[in-house]
Order: sequence, then C-alpha cells, then structure tokens
Amino acid sequence: MTNKSLFSSHHLSSLHRRLLAAVTPFAAVTLLVLLSPAVAAAGDLEARIVVPQGEAGPAVIWLEGLEGPVPSRDAILTHRPGGRFDPPVSVAFVGGEFVLRNEDDTLHNIHLYLELAYQKAASRRPLSHGATLYNIALPLEGMEVRRPIKPYHRYRQDTGFISVVCNPHPEEKAFVLAFDHPYAAVTGDDGMAAIPDVPAGRHAVRIWHAGKVSDGGMLEFQDGTATKTTIELERGS
Repeated sequence: MTNKSLFSSHHLSSLHRRLLAAVTPFAAVTLLVLLSPAVAAAGDLEARIVVPQGEAGPAVIWLEGLEGPVPSRDAILTHRPGGRFDPPVSVAFVGGEFVLRNEDDTLHNIHLYLELAYQKAASRRPLSHGATLYNIALPLEGMEVRRPIKPYHRYRQDTGFISVVCNPHPEEKAFVLAFDHPYAAVTGDDGMAAIPDVPAGRHAVRIWHAGKVSDGGMLEFQDGTATKTTIELERGS
C-alpha cells in the first residue's frame, strides 16, 4: 500500500475550497494568506575580507553585472576635530547626495577627485588625483554643503574610485566608491560586510582595498539562503 501525504497538493486544494465555502469573507482572506506557499526571498552575502598583515583600513566589496533599486541614501563626509575624514572609506549611491561637513574649528575644504585609470594609462601628463568632481570650502565649524551624486560618478574599470582630499592639509584623505545598484558594502572593524537580497545565480565579486581592486571570484547565490565567504587579499593585489 502506498502512503500519501495528508497535505498533498490535491488535498490542499480540496481543503481550500471547503474552508473558503464555510467562512466569512474576512476569514477567507486570512486563510488564503496562511495556506498560500511562501515566496522565496533573494539570498544574502556574508563576507569576511582578510587584508595583508600591516595593511589596515576598511575594504569595499561589491557584485558586478547586477541591476537593482538604488538605495535612497546620502554619503556623509565629515571633517572631525584633529584633522581627519570620517568615514575614511565609504560607498555612495547614484541619486543621493554628498553631505560635506566641517566639525573642526579650522578652515578645511573637501575636494573630490574621480580617479581616471584610462587617463593615467594614455597620458604623458596624468592628473595626480584625477578629475575634480567638487571642491568645497568649509571655513567655519558647523558648515554643511550638499552636492548630487551623479551617474558618471559611479565606479567603473576605466574610471575608478573617488579620492577625497583636504588641499590645505593633504595628509587628510578619504575614499568613496559610488554605485548605481545596491549590491555594495564597506567592511567593519572585524572585516565583515553584508549585502542583502542578492538575486539568485552566479555573480562576480570585486574588492577594493587601499586603492587596489581585487578579483573575488564567482559566487553562487540561492533564494532564501545566506552565502558565506572569506576572501584573503594578497599583498600588493
């Protein structure tokens, strides 16, 4: 004798009909929600980036070749007292704004340069930092200026990341990578980064650290499953 599950698709269909015929319209809606199969969610990426010994600082990890709703989020760059940018490394998203702040009682400026990899390769006189995106003077403590993050600011292999420099204090630097999709994140102090809701499939992983981009290989993502990976960067990669 062959055993059959009490909750086969045929029995569930019959159960649906009998229950819906016996309940009020409001209860029927509730039953439909409870008896309908769950919709599978996209998978999450949980990554640990190990940088070479002696090379500190956050890394940026992202997935290439994907499209998705761009987060409605601003990129805040703040001059802190003592002469440093906070955060030192960040991601930005096209359509948001750069929020440039001075919380120091000293005159600073925030100069954003887009690195031009193709220009460095082709020119006999390459620009030392790249092309100026914004150069904003912030002479007073508490000042804040906003500027749009535009599509051409996004990271591409033939352009690059954004260098942030204070011209009066050139030792004060930061870095920004801008994207037109949501699949990018900055590592924390523990080297961990998370990218939620990654579409199922095989996707290419890239990592930026200390001005260099590394190939993180291909990762397979499945609906509703977290993909975990550890990537060790080589020195000088």
